[in-house]
Amino acid sequence: MVKSIHRVTTRVTGIDQIDPRVRLIHLQDPDGWELPPFTAGAHIDVHLPSGLIRQYSLSGDPARNDTYTIAVQREEDGRGGSRELHDAVQVGDQLLVSLPRNTFAIEADAPLVMVAGGIGITPFLSALPGLRESGQRFVLHYCASSADKASFAAMLKELELGDRLQLHFSETGARLDLDTFVTTLSGDDHLYCCGPTRMLEAVERQAGTLGPRLHVEHFGVAAGADPAYEVELARSGKVVAVAPGQTMLQALRAAEVEVPASCEGGVCLDCKCRWLAGTPIHRDLTMKPGDRTEWITPCVSGSAGARLTLDL
Repeated sequence: MVKSIHRVTTRVTGIDQIDPRVRLIHLQDPDGWELPPFTAGAHIDVHLPSGLIRQYSLSGDPARNDTYTIAVQREEDGRGGSRELHDAVQVGDQLLVSLPRNTFAIEADAPLVMVAGGIGITPFLSALPGLRESGQRFVLHYCASSADKASFAAMLKELELGDRLQLHFSETGARLDLDTFVTTLSGDDHLYCCGPTRMLEAVERQAGTLGPRLHVEHFGVAAGADPAYEVELARSGKVVAVAPGQTMLQALRAAEVEVPASCEGGVCLDCKCRWLAGTPIHRDLTMKPGDRTEWITPCVSGSAGARLTLDL
């Protein structure tokens, strides 16, 4: 059970239905207090009434200290979180959220090139007010399969960004050509990308030479399934069987082994723990490659062998 003292209690004070698929949900302190500050690119965990926990980028202006705004795209074939936020959560409801975390901090002193795919626009929305005010050089490429899938295009046009906003719709033949696009980057440009996994994988292939000037933000769920294997817990000596199609985290929970977890999709890394022996299959979306020699995310990762030993 989540303890309120470890989270921020908020109340839903407004819901804006951007289109049939996407809504903005505005959260404020029930007593009107300021909320903990955040920076552009940050996200929060949202604890839903059902017990689900989902991560959403903060899409509002960081200078506004009384409101958290999240954008929720309804996913009919998802894991249920977005449907709950569309169907069950109403103005006046209270939601527990985490303190803001930022693994996608927007550089304040460098020219920025931002690429957003679909709902991947959300972390950039919090950056635009500050970028416009500072005069920092930037351009935002907003990509979607069609104009009607670009939920925030109208809102972005209202900002009058001029040629700093580039729209790319595949159905009109204006899809962003990554091969050509990467070659146009200047030597000091920082490239930020958020969107579907396939798009990010393409960006990482084409722009991997940028090194620390390449920043990507994943969302969604890492996929994968393994045959049966065992997890040995080094501290207790206990052996936990993981059934075919069952995640390591599910098996540990069934064995009453406490492992903190949040997104359960290989993104937040809250559940990561040390592995000591065996051959893990890493399926997380955000851990640094060097960290995988020591850590594993049991929510999505698995084992290539019959047994994996964890430091639990």
